[in-house]
Amino acid sequence: MSRKILFHSLALITSLIWGSTFAVSKVLLNNGLSPAGIMTLRFLLAYFLMLPFAHKHLISKSWKDELRFLLCGLSGGSLYFLSENTAVELTSASSTVALLVCLTPVFTALANFFVYRDEKLSKRFLGGSLVALTGTALVVFNGVFVLDDNPLVIILSISAGLCWTVYSLVLRKLENNYSSDTITRKVFFWGVVTMAVYFLFFPKNTPVETLLKPEVAFCLIFLAVIASLGCFLVWNMVIKRIGVVPASNYLFFNPVSALITAHIVLDENITIYAIIGCTLIITGVYLCNRRSAKN
Repeated sequence: MSRKILFHSLALITSLIWGSTFAVSKVLLNNGLSPAGIMTLRFLLAYFLMLPFAHKHLISKSWKDELRFLLCGLSGGSLYFLSENTAVELTSASSTVALLVCLTPVFTALANFFVYRDEKLSKRFLGGSLVALTGTALVVFNGVFVLDDNPLVIILSISAGLCWTVYSLVLRKLENNYSSDTITRKVFFWGVVTMAVYFLFFPKNTPVETLLKPEVAFCLIFLAVIASLGCFLVWNMVIKRIGVVPASNYLFFNPVSALITAHIVLDENITIYAIIGCTLIITGVYLCNRRSAKN
């Protein structure tokens, strides 16, 4: 297996894991945790777990880089998860959230083109994005074509996608000067710090007995160790190896694992629409990344 194929595979696996976090976060929200509390606990635990083996460069090489790390922690941490988790909390139809968050690859490609201008928006890419987005819609709606009528859910979902786009673009300024583990640790640190500011204005305590519930503890450990520590570390490596836009295209697979997780955990049915949607997503991402895979 070539290194390119390896990192494309890691991008796919990471996206599938992140897709499962919609259902996991919903379990925590149903147990009384707040959107801000979920993000803070997962990042704080992940930070202390990686600190023993990633303790170099606690201070950045320049104040500009430190500001970039702060922006990464804000856009890829506190603001992103506050927007996404609040949107999931406000709606029983997480399909709306999943669909709009999956606009992230399109946002990222457009922003990357206008900011860096080193990756062209070819007809193949635009066509592949349209095919993948159509497949995403079929998967998340799963045969029930109802868009959430709460405008705040739509605004928060789109905001989450835009936040991740900012994170991806700023990451490009840091990836050549810092290792992936340093970047990941810094993102966790500033994510927790910026969320602490939020708690100053909107304090909320979670009872210890709630955190000790087996399902709550399991979900938090999964989000901290797998979805945060493992996935952020791998994702930062993937972006460095294959580029922001090719990596972001794999986020179209988020709804696929979200659907499978909902089927296992919530016993939701998988319809023929979802199967067709999965096929379209695979086709669309292949078209988007065909040139990158060859290179």
